[in-house]
Amino acid sequence: MRCGAVAVVWGVLAAALGGCGGQYILTVPDQLAPAGGQTAAVIRLQRNDFFVLSLPVKSAPVRFRVDDGPERAAYTDDLGYAGAMMPAPAATGLYTLDIAHLDKWGDEVTGKGAFYVWDPNAPAVAVDMDCLPGLLLGSARGAAAAIGRLATGGNVLYLTRRAARELGDAHRRLRRAGYPEGPILTWQRENWHIVYEDRFGLRIKMPRVVVETRLVNSLPAVRQTFTGLQAGVCDSALAARAFERAGLKVLRLGELGAAGGQ
Repeated sequence: MRCGAVAVVWGVLAAALGGCGGQYILTVPDQLAPAGGQTAAVIRLQRNDFFVLSLPVKSAPVRFRVDDGPERAAYTDDLGYAGAMMPAPAATGLYTLDIAHLDKWGDEVTGKGAFYVWDPNAPAVAVDMDCLPGLLLGSARGAAAAIGRLATGGNVLYLTRRAARELGDAHRRLRRAGYPEGPILTWQRENWHIVYEDRFGLRIKMPRVVVETRLVNSLPAVRQTFTGLQAGVCDSALAARAFERAGLKVLRLGELGAAGGQ
C-alpha cells in the first residue's frame, strides 16, 4: 500500500478460531524503516484458551511480507514473540506488513500492520501522543493544526505508554481529531538483537532476531537511524526528559498555541 492509501488495519489485533485451541490473538505493531534499508519486525502470537487469560503460542511458524516484497519466516519464542529482518522498499511511503500463521489443525490466523518507510535524513518531529487534546471527543482545534504545521514537509512520529494491542484504536482517535498520519511506537519495547547462524547446512549466515525480556526506550534507536528527527513535542516533565536524553529539542505543546480545544 502506497502513501496516500491509508485503509490499513492499524496496529492490528487479528483473531481466528483454532480447531482445538481457542482464539488466536496476533499483535502487529507499527513498523518504521529507512528507505532501501531494513528493520526488525517483531510481532506476538497468543491464544485465549481460558477466556480471560491469553497464553503465548510457542514454536509457531510465522510468515512476514511487506506488500509484494520477499517473504521471511520465523518461529515464536517462549513468550510468543517472533521477529524477522524485513527489507524496506526504496520509495518512501506507507506499506502493509502481512503476517500469517498456519497451525497443525489447518487453521490460519492473519494480520496486517502499517509499515512506514521514511527518508532517514528527512525532517521529523516526535510527539508524546498521551498529552494531545481532543483524542476522546474527536476535536483538537489548535493542537492538530500546530502538529500539522510542524509535520509540513517532513514526518511525524507518535510515542505512547499504551500497550501495542491498543494502537489500532489510537490511530482511529488521531485521525478523527485531525492529527497528521504517522507511526505510533510505544515509549518502551522489548529489546532485541540479531544473531547470524548457518541455515540448511549451506554455510550461509542468515540473520535471526532474538527478542529479549527486558524493556528499552524506543526513541534512541529511532534517532540513531533517522537523523532528521530533531524535535519532540510534549506537555510533561517526564516526556521532556526522555526527549532531552535522546538529544531532541523540546517543544512544549502550550507554547505552540495548541493547548486549548478538546
